[in-house]
Amino acid sequence: MRIFLIFMITQILMPMYGQESQSIRLEINQVVDSIASENIYKSARVGYSDVKTSQWERFLNLKEKAKNNELRQLTNHINPVVRCYSFQALAERQDSMTFQILLNHLKDNEYVLKFKGCMVSGSTVGDFFVDTVTPDYVSLSAYKLTESEQKTLDSLLIFDPKITLSAKSRLMKDLQPKPQYLESIRQIVKEENIPQAVIALARFQEESDVELIKEFFQRKKTESYAIYAACEFPHKAFYPELVNIFNREWEEKYYDYAKWRILYQSLAKYDNEQTLDFFEQTVNEKNNFRRKTLVRYLLIAITKYPSENFEGLKSKIALEDYDIDAIQEEIKIEK
Repeated sequence: MRIFLIFMITQILMPMYGQESQSIRLEINQVVDSIASENIYKSARVGYSDVKTSQWERFLNLKEKAKNNELRQLTNHINPVVRCYSFQALAERQDSMTFQILLNHLKDNEYVLKFKGCMVSGSTVGDFFVDTVTPDYVSLSAYKLTESEQKTLDSLLIFDPKITLSAKSRLMKDLQPKPQYLESIRQIVKEENIPQAVIALARFQEESDVELIKEFFQRKKTESYAIYAACEFPHKAFYPELVNIFNREWEEKYYDYAKWRILYQSLAKYDNEQTLDFFEQTVNEKNNFRRKTLVRYLLIAITKYPSENFEGLKSKIALEDYDIDAIQEEIKIEK
């Protein structure tokens, strides 16, 4: 089924460029050469002084003057920055070929340096393409995927092991369990370097996957994902691991804030005396900074996963009203 799906989409997409291949005009090639020469994707203004960029002016020139068939060809240009700007221009025109071009670049792993506002970052070309057609990412005015197109994209990310985009990792983190995905997710956990997949696997709550999930507790780089997996699948076999992590992290001088946040939520799924002792230890902590930091995460946990056993803790958590309001907003975002 997986191979058939990938084969069918590939057959549809393969001829899409050949039918309209034409030479690109000289004036467009001159703009493209200038973009390629700078070789950085820049937004309209960059830096703390909000400097207007020539690269963005070149993009606007390209978007204004290039024909659709030229832009389509330029999404295959040898320079990755040219590919990105060309795709963005097409997407902002709501071009009918946008989705097909996206699918053709899901294995485009060439790196692009991006300078947007005050932030310098990087991504693969394929991830840039995905981000462009995803709400709230590159351009709000660009073409956005329909529900059907999103399902097709998700299926390819899940079923095709040759796709290694960051978009695949993001999908794994939020993927809901569907029976047709189980075997592929299990294979991703075993064979691909995508630790977020263990979270997706945990949501299936299969007893046969417990030992596989436990392996992620044994490596420092994947431990946080294992903690998250325990929150999704609070199996008794994971609890000793969470206990060890709490005791170890409590002794650390510096905090891994993200780890503490999800650790409290995972522990809250185990309503027992040991967990209550850990929570009492937190609210009674003498160090003011440590207490104020960690009780925020504790309050999020026992609010999201309430228990009669934990109710008495809330009256012991002294936070300002603005902190409580902020926590409520954070909980809404997490749901």
